[in-house]
Formats: sequence, structure tokens, C-alpha cells
Amino acid sequence: MSENMAYKDFTLLVDGKRAFPEIISCIENAKRSVYINIFIWRDDQIGNRMGEAVLKAANNGASVFISVDRYGVVLEKSEEARKSFFHKKQTLSEKLKSGALALVYPENCPKGKIKDEETELYNAIVSHPNIIVSRDVFKADHSKYYIIDDEILFVGGINIEDKENGCDIIGREYGDYMVKMAGRVYVDAFRTKLSKGENIDSAYFFGVNSKKPDYPMFEMEKRYLDLINSAEKRLHITMAYFSPLKSFTEAIISAYNRGVDVSVVIPVSANYQDSTNKRTVKKLLKSTNGGIRVYFSPRMLHTKLVASEKQISFGSTNITKKAFNQLSELNLFVNNEDCQFCNQIWESIEHDINESQRINSYKDIRYSKALALVEGILV
Repeated sequence: MSENMAYKDFTLLVDGKRAFPEIISCIENAKRSVYINIFIWRDDQIGNRMGEAVLKAANNGASVFISVDRYGVVLEKSEEARKSFFHKKQTLSEKLKSGALALVYPENCPKGKIKDEETELYNAIVSHPNIIVSRDVFKADHSKYYIIDDEILFVGGINIEDKENGCDIIGREYGDYMVKMAGRVYVDAFRTKLSKGENIDSAYFFGVNSKKPDYPMFEMEKRYLDLINSAEKRLHITMAYFSPLKSFTEAIISAYNRGVDVSVVIPVSANYQDSTNKRTVKKLLKSTNGGIRVYFSPRMLHTKLVASEKQISFGSTNITKKAFNQLSELNLFVNNEDCQFCNQIWESIEHDINESQRINSYKDIRYSKALALVEGILV
């Protein structure tokens, strides 16, 4: 792929305010098919707007398949409006898990009893002859993607929920990425990856964790580590949920020790796993005597991004044990070319850094050790 043509069919969609209108427009204008694979789909304003788009596509004759993981119901019911678009009822086990999360993170959800009832839109979707909804299978699938008419692919980290379209209930502004890949060649490459585990283009590829019985693969831990270990000049990490896994802290510290400029951005106040995040960056700062540049973003960056001067990756994969060993995940990897798409990613990274507070000493980082222990179990 020539430098000036690199990723010409890729559109970077920064945050839900840009991603949702583009996704909804493509769904509403679908002529043949819509495939949605999502982790969280809340019964809120953007959740219903997405539902309306799906219904319009189906009414226009498109075949729609929606896969929304049963695993997500625990999070859907434990924060925000506590309403799920498709998971209206919980099992006793799910109720206990949601309750435990709400107890540990009480600021994430309103108090009192919440009625989550079937809506007219919900019933119209689940009863529509052109729509199939898979909602009761516990797949532990954390990936997010859309395929429209076999010609447009969206991948990234944005769930269908109001907080991804602005702020959460306590005013934390959210940030994340999706990418629109326009062309049948990208859809075919994606499906080949999911079905055979093969990447068919050298300029970009998909990193996947998949629990599918016909072709299981867990490669994201190695993909991230390879990216970190190959960095020679610059390494940047923006991570929503960042656990102090030994292999990663050692690889990041090693990169710094060999002269790589290392920067890390985490939310100043994450909705989940905040103490664990701070434990991780505190360790990085302490081990490098403040050499690694650590920043606390005022926004709740839901981003999962690792980038070097050679390669950039973003998608659904956090740096946590669950992400690497238990969850199906999906990331896009691209070579770091001098092109509009890659330049926009770096501009977004610089924007996040510039709006954040740099933490110069590990002594300035405070977190609850007890909560960090609990987070290792719950999150």
C-alpha cells in the first residue's frame, strides 16, 4: 500500500458523538443486511435511537442479526439507568453480581428500585420477521462490531449507551474510538480472521480473542506485548482498565530502559477498577523514578489503545487477566503510516495528553489497596 493511499477507506470516529450518527445512518440505509455484535446495549436515549435504526432497516427489507452477550446484563443493571434494552430480567446469580458491583461502586447508579420493562420498540424488534436477536447466550464476548450490507465494517470499543454519547450520570465525559472500514475487501478480511484465524493484509490486521468452539484463539496478550517490545522510539498507552500484570509492567519498564519515550494515560476517576489502574501506574512511575510520563485524564477514557512509532492498535481489549484469558475481544492493528488516518489517531492522543494532568511522582498517587483486591475479583 503506497504511503499517500494508506487507509484511505478508513474513517476514524472519535467518541460516540461522532460514531453513533455514522453507524445509525449506515444501518438506516442498509439495503440487504445488518449484523451487530455488542456487549452493552442499554435502554436509554441512544439505545432506543439505535433500536429505531434497526427497525427501520428491517422494515425496508434488510435482514438483521443482533448478538448481545448475556454476560453484559450484570453491568447493564449495575450502573447508569440500570436498564437493559434486551435483558429485561435477571437470574438470581446475575442479581447478586449486579448488586455487588453497585455496592462497591455506588456512585455509578441511582438508588432505589428500578423498573426495567418491555417497551413497544423492544417488542417490535424481537417480534419482527426480518430480525433475529441472540440475547440469552453467555458468550463472554466483549467485542463490538457492525457489518452493513457486507460492504461496511465498524470495529472499536464503544458500547450502545448514553454515557458513550456524552457523560455518565455523575458527569464524567467519556472518550473512545470506532473505525469505519468501507469496502467488501475489509469485511471479507474480517470474516476470514474470525473463521480461520488468518490475517490477509500486511498493512492492517485484526487481533482477536475468540471462544468459538470451532476456532478458539487467544492472541491479544501476545499481540500487545509484541507491539510494546518492538517499540524503539515511542510507546503510548491509553487504557480504560489497566491491571499490573507482571509481563506488561516489565515490558513497559524495559522499553523505557532502552530509551523509548513512554507515555501512559488513564482516567483520573474510572467507573470501574480505579484503584487497580492507579496501582499499575504507580508501579510504573516508582520503577522508573518518574521517567515514564503518566497522565490522569479528566475524562473517563474508555479507550483501549497501544501505539508505537511502528504500529497502532485500538479496540475492545483492556490490559487485564479477564481480557486476555476469559473474554472474546477484538482490536484493529495498523502500521503507523504517514497518512490521514494514523495522523488523526496521534492528534487524538496528543489532545488527550494535553488535557490531562501529568503525575510526576508515584508518591502523589493514592488508591485503596483493599478495593484493588476486590476489583481483581469483580472486574
